[in-house]
Amino acid sequence: MKLLFLVLPATLLGLSACALWPSSSSTPQQLLANVAAFAQPTHDARLETLKSQLNAAGLAYTVEEFTGRRAAPGRNVVVRTGPATGKQILLTAHYDALEMEGGKLVDGVVDNAGSVVAMIETTRRVAGKTRHSVTLFLTDQEELGLVGARAFITAHGVEDFAAVINADINANGDTLMHGLNNGAQSAFITEAVRELCAELKRSCLDFPEYPPSDDSAFSAAGAPTVSLGHQPKAEAEKLRAFMLNPPRSAPDPATIPEILAHIHTPNDKIDRVEPATLAMAADFFTALVLKLDGELE
Repeated sequence: MKLLFLVLPATLLGLSACALWPSSSSTPQQLLANVAAFAQPTHDARLETLKSQLNAAGLAYTVEEFTGRRAAPGRNVVVRTGPATGKQILLTAHYDALEMEGGKLVDGVVDNAGSVVAMIETTRRVAGKTRHSVTLFLTDQEELGLVGARAFITAHGVEDFAAVINADINANGDTLMHGLNNGAQSAFITEAVRELCAELKRSCLDFPEYPPSDDSAFSAAGAPTVSLGHQPKAEAEKLRAFMLNPPRSAPDPATIPEILAHIHTPNDKIDRVEPATLAMAADFFTALVLKLDGELE
């Protein structure tokens, strides 16, 4: 999530760093262990963690390199399932984490390994069960200005994407947040999200102005897009108010949403990740994919 914030090593509380992907839906604790494994000191190690988890999930992937804002090439990771032709539903989440002074990364588990793991779980569940292709696109260098997403759009365009579902900040809380600022072409996805919130009796909150993530690159290119995140209800409401009326000078600390004080900092640690939220996110993402797949031509 591109806002302004703060890095980390962490003891992983005894959680296994191995990918845990059972043949059935993963348990919340299994999802948590997979999130914990992303707390790595380097970009290369974080990528290797991602590749290991995709292999364990049985999802074939390709790595697409691009020239970005680091000395080494950026690496986007793409999983394609379903028919080889026709319109696609694109699932996106960025797997990179902010780099601290000295080159070490923050743990980046709330921002954004929780979303990555929930999206991998979603892709496992829907693979082979949809009329449309479902492509999982895990982006690099989001934290440097949506660089990986823009490189992917330059390489592939957006014409084949019937819907783009972006996930960012999906690690704690029971309220689903979604943005309304992705253009008129995205209205049908917004309506699908609202209908699902009602059907599933979920706490949901829409944002006229949503914090920018990779969805911004896709909506700017004309693709129908939504960005989804989770927070505790009170924090989601505080973040919504903050985005609608950003401070013009040094803000009162009491008005700053807690999420903005710990992502991009050493505070983004595994003890802030709630297993129930990971499972809740994967359930909602799965339901949204299947709903859109049934509604799209």
